Amino acid sequence: MENVSKLMSAVLTAQKAFGAVLKDANNPHLKVKYASLGSVLDAISQPLLDVGVVLLQPAVDTGERDENGKVHIASVRTILIHAASGESFETTTSIPLVKADPQGYGSALTYARRYAILGLLGLAPEDDDGQAASRRTAANVSQARPPMTIESAKKRISMTAPDRLTVAETAMREAFKDRPEELKQVLEAIEARKKEAPAKEAAAKSTAAAA
Repeated sequence: MENVSKLMSAVLTAQKAFGAVLKDANNPHLKVKYASLGSVLDAISQPLLDVGVVLLQPAVDTGERDENGKVHIASVRTILIHAASGESFETTTSIPLVKADPQGYGSALTYARRYAILGLLGLAPEDDDGQAASRRTAANVSQARPPMTIESAKKRISMTAPDRLTVAETAMREAFKDRPEELKQVLEAIEARKKEAPAKEAAAKSTAAAA
C-alpha cells in the first residue's frame, strides 16, 4: 500500500471538526428525509481545507456498457489530496442509471458523490434536531471521550491486517501524540506485528507443503 501517512493524519484532524450531516431534503416517493450533497459538503469542506486536504470528484467513464452498447451507470472518482506532501488516495463509485437520459445521469452522479464522501470519511447523516446539537457539543468537549489505553491499542494492532498497519500507525500516532512513553510502546507493538505477519505466512506455507 502506498504511504499516505501525512494525508491520513490530516484527515484524522479534520474529522474532529466535521459538522453534523443533516437530513435536509425529502424523497417524496419513499417519504423519507435524506442528507443532500450540499449538506454533506457543508459538514466537511472547511475542516478539510483547514488541514490542507483537497477533495475532488470528477465523473469518469469506466467503459462499462449494456447489451446495446449504451452507458448504464454513472461513475465518480473521489480523490483526497494532501497539498503539502502531494499524497493522495482515490476510490471509484458507480451507480446504475434509473433513467437513461441527462437528468437520470445527473441524479446518479449526485447520488454517487454523496455516498462516496459518506463512506470514505466515515460520516452518518443525522436528523435536524437535538441529536445533531448534542453531537456538536460532544465534539467540542474532548474530555468527554476517554483516551485510548495501551491495552486497547495493542489489541487493535494484533487484529489489524498487515497491509493496513501503515494506516493504523498514523492513527496511533495521533491518539498517543501527547503521551510519548506510551506511544513508544505502541510503535514497538506495530513493528512486532509487521515481523509476525510474514513469519506466520511462511509457517502456513511450510505446513501446506508438508501436507
